[in-house]
Amino acid sequence: MNTALAKGTQGGAAVPSTGGTPLTLFSMHVQSELFSGMPWPTISFGSMRLWDTYTTWNDLNPSPGIFNWPALDRWLDAAQQHDVDVIYTFGATPTWASSHPTAKCDYNRGACYPPRDIQDWDNFVLAIATHAGGKIKYWEMWNEANQHEYWSGGIPALATMTQHASEIIKSISPSAMIFAPSAVGGGMNISTFLDEFFATGAGSFVDGVAFHGYVNSIPARPESVNGIVDAVQSVMAAHGQRGKPLWDTEGSWGPSNHLTGDDARMAFVARHYILQWSKGVQRFYWYAWNDKSYGTLFNYGTATVEKAGRAYAQVESWLVGAVLTAPCSASRESTWTCNLTLAGGTPGQILWNAAVKLPETISFSPAPNFMHCTDLDGNITQLSGGTIRIGGKPVLLTAGPVPRPPARKSAPRK
Repeated sequence: MNTALAKGTQGGAAVPSTGGTPLTLFSMHVQSELFSGMPWPTISFGSMRLWDTYTTWNDLNPSPGIFNWPALDRWLDAAQQHDVDVIYTFGATPTWASSHPTAKCDYNRGACYPPRDIQDWDNFVLAIATHAGGKIKYWEMWNEANQHEYWSGGIPALATMTQHASEIIKSISPSAMIFAPSAVGGGMNISTFLDEFFATGAGSFVDGVAFHGYVNSIPARPESVNGIVDAVQSVMAAHGQRGKPLWDTEGSWGPSNHLTGDDARMAFVARHYILQWSKGVQRFYWYAWNDKSYGTLFNYGTATVEKAGRAYAQVESWLVGAVLTAPCSASRESTWTCNLTLAGGTPGQILWNAAVKLPETISFSPAPNFMHCTDLDGNITQLSGGTIRIGGKPVLLTAGPVPRPPARKSAPRK
């Protein structure tokens, strides 16, 4: 198979100028307990990613010519009911279609290899795009394609599949947006994969770039995501992809043992979102609302929102509608400051110190125009000059009215 693809139309929209951060910056993975008694998440988010939702290629196309849509339809119905958009992620070649049907892969035998016959892929893409009927606008071409358990079929085959899928989907939904296959594992691993993918010419067939922002350290350090984003943006620029949207389609602190304690997890959620926002990442899909290990924000067993979930809602109230007026920067003492204008026009500044160990704090002297300090628990302190105490959990200083977490619009369960 040729590694160089035929030149196609570059359909990617330029990254829009910031006129207020949209809710879709805050996007989410929700797992299937939603359909066995769990209520819709109580926090607001703008989009959800279909992965680990029983909607892989193998799930939806269990045998040649047979398509099983109920699992997909219930997610699309829930998304439409709650006014969130959807990104569908391709993955898991069915065993019957795989070029290596006995190979051990995640999800099912042969799942990490390309199809034996490209027509089987084309048939599935055509079927799902037709069935979705415009309910899916965003399509991610493969999950973590630099991991052998998800993809062992080589980049040329993946690039060809991307070309075919892009052309098929856009023939049905011209406004659809195609995202490059995601990669994971830190800045070097992700950028190496993207460099090889774009070298095939496949950038002509994608409208945006996806990556997974797990930082992988123990304990998880949110500031490490800066290096990941820098590496991805560098390879995008090298291949003429700079103007396309950049989305973190999966990330969190990772497994539960990578970060322990409510304060540390609250700090991570806030800093991970704030830093990616500052770097120009347009969406970040948290993994996951109700996962039992990875990045848990809602404990399904106790039916309670974790403190990290409340921090998610709090930082969302700070950023949605806001405009970043200066990128986040760190002092020599590791005090980070992010200057912004809030949705209502009020000047603000987000602060934290990445070096102090929770729950320790240090002294900080805010600018005299700031009147209030809001923490991740929603507590508001009136400022009267002098110094304040800051630590690893971000706080918001405001010169006027304090933003409130948005109320979640609820809809009746079907």
